[in-house]
Amino acid sequence: MATENKCTWLGATEADDPYCRLRGQNLHKAETNAKCHKPDLATICVDAYGSLARGQDAIDSNSTDAFPWLIESAAQFENLGESDNAIKAYIKAINFANKNDLIEKAYDIFRAARAVYEEGIADKDPALSNSQVKQDLVKAGEALIENIEKVNERTPTTELQSQIKAAILGGVTLRKANPKEDTKDLIISHGRSLYTKKANEYKAGAASYIKSGMVKNAVTLACMGALADLMLGKPKEGMAYLAKITKESGESQTFQEHPCFEWTRLVFKILINRDQNLMITANKLFLEIPWSFKDDREFARRVLESVERRISV
Repeated sequence: MATENKCTWLGATEADDPYCRLRGQNLHKAETNAKCHKPDLATICVDAYGSLARGQDAIDSNSTDAFPWLIESAAQFENLGESDNAIKAYIKAINFANKNDLIEKAYDIFRAARAVYEEGIADKDPALSNSQVKQDLVKAGEALIENIEKVNERTPTTELQSQIKAAILGGVTLRKANPKEDTKDLIISHGRSLYTKKANEYKAGAASYIKSGMVKNAVTLACMGALADLMLGKPKEGMAYLAKITKESGESQTFQEHPCFEWTRLVFKILINRDQNLMITANKLFLEIPWSFKDDREFARRVLESVERRISV
């Protein structure tokens, strides 16, 4: 993807202006300098548009495979700091779910999109200075409400449908979402904010275990913290954290011999080198890890699936 410190998708027009062959459009020089000349960001950029294209292909085929691709694309756009493109990817997913009467799915994704919008506004993201993004999100929410009304005509209104309708009506004004509404099964949908939260939680847990002398228990949490960094588009930070905590634990051998540690390093290698041949080994090692908690295993599984999607684009 990135050689000689720039993205290989970067080209130039006859006038020598920057041009992205993947996006099929000219670029501002400021964006080129900020992203295309940085290998890590260039890879995420290509992944984001690649995932978006795969999601659109699935929509065209009327396949629910569109959801993981579009949600993955949105998360990658968040990692790039492109709130507007992240929301647009979510809107595609909302409209597709709504079209197929997948009301709960559409609502879950609407909440994720709303959270990105509100965080962007709070951070004064210039990408959201154009009101069109907000209008499109409101329109998607209103379309979902209309569909709920139609569903209600065919079947009695359920309590859940009533709750969803009420929540969207509140969300149309894009008021702050209630954190208590978050559910554990939205791990991918919340993208960057969720991985940031998980990174902090896992690293704090690992530090606590090490302080208590329970180093073996700390290994898995440290690995999950590093993987959360990886999903945030920070592979260097993730590897640096893992090396640092291994050294500071005073029991490097305990880390090195733990199957989760070996598997985690392999996952980093797969994504950085985009090596699909190692996926078989990664899946095999994953099954050999002695998971203490189901939540950790589920988080790791989702990371592995996400990595596999990214390198297959």
